[in-house]
Amino acid sequence: MSSKFREDFDTSRFTKFLFDMRIQEELPEWPPLHVQKRKSHKTRIILLLFLLIIVLLFLIANIVFLNIRVLSEQTATPSSTSLSVNAQQCLSQYTLNAPSSPSSYPCSTCLPILQAVPLSSNSQNAQQIINAIQFCGLRAIFDTANSQGQASLGWVNDVKFCAWNGVTCDSSGRVANLQLTFPGVPALLPNELGALTGLKSLQVIGGNSIPAGALPSSFTNLTNLSNLHIEATSITQLPDNLFSSLTAITTLTLIRNPTMGSSLPSTLTQLPLQNLIINSQSLTNPLPTLSSSPAFQASLKLLDLSSTSLTGSIPNTVSSFASLTQLLLSNNNLQPPFPTAFPPSLQILNLQNNTGLSGTLPNSLCNSTLLTSCELGSTGLRGGCGLCQFS
Repeated sequence: MSSKFREDFDTSRFTKFLFDMRIQEELPEWPPLHVQKRKSHKTRIILLLFLLIIVLLFLIANIVFLNIRVLSEQTATPSSTSLSVNAQQCLSQYTLNAPSSPSSYPCSTCLPILQAVPLSSNSQNAQQIINAIQFCGLRAIFDTANSQGQASLGWVNDVKFCAWNGVTCDSSGRVANLQLTFPGVPALLPNELGALTGLKSLQVIGGNSIPAGALPSSFTNLTNLSNLHIEATSITQLPDNLFSSLTAITTLTLIRNPTMGSSLPSTLTQLPLQNLIINSQSLTNPLPTLSSSPAFQASLKLLDLSSTSLTGSIPNTVSSFASLTQLLLSNNNLQPPFPTAFPPSLQILNLQNNTGLSGTLPNSLCNSTLLTSCELGSTGLRGGCGLCQFS
């Protein structure tokens, strides 16, 4: 074997040996790229940031809500703290207990307490306080009535007084109209009646002997009263200063109240009264006083003093009633002289059954184009006068 061949063979074998050795040597594995894990890690970070934002928003919202709540509580504090313990108890009893047991509510104790509460600083409780006060005012009427009257009224089965018989409330829940008709009337008008300060119309038609006694002193609290009707009662004389307080009255009706006396309160003529109706109870002739009142001269539209035992004459000042449309003086004892003029606005005149009345009718009356009714029967008045009837 040549030396060249041997040299090549040895080189080949050596190379193969090295190659085999390299193959047998374990190559280290390449580390994984972890692409999926990196994506998952990024997603977790985003979720955590999102949750953190939600938590922060929740905390901010809570802080805002707590601030608003604290502010509202601070604003409401005067309303709640201004109620005394007794007032709170009375209000709680009315709200919780009275609906199921209205007759057991302690009105005698709670009414003066609640009336003393300033409603302007208790706006949250104002309506309930007003309701309790009005309930007690009406219940006093019921309690003062006899068994027949209570049965007729049918009240105090609940505290929903706006639905009670004869009671009408306005849109704000205040008692605006009260109509009491025998037998559903009290033996006397209780002092608690003055608690109904929203009252605009009061009609009391009694059974002749009841209601009796004087008007309660609290009656002057009814400053919103515009219509007062008292009929068939034994109520005594009206206080002379009554209408210094009741300045909103536009209609006053007094019928068959024999114990009321024969004189009217002097403060009556201060009112801008539109309708004055007094029938079937004795009066000392008020015509001179009424017709001299500047307020009456401007406002009075209806004057009805029928069957009041009037004596004396009709004064000439009767023509000063600039707005008078009805003058009803029938069934009295009026005497001459007859007035020389009547209100130019007059539409209805009734003087019948004044047998002592005589004289001549003024031409202004006979020629009036506004006059629609003129009743002069059973009087000493004679002669033709437009549409006036003498028989």
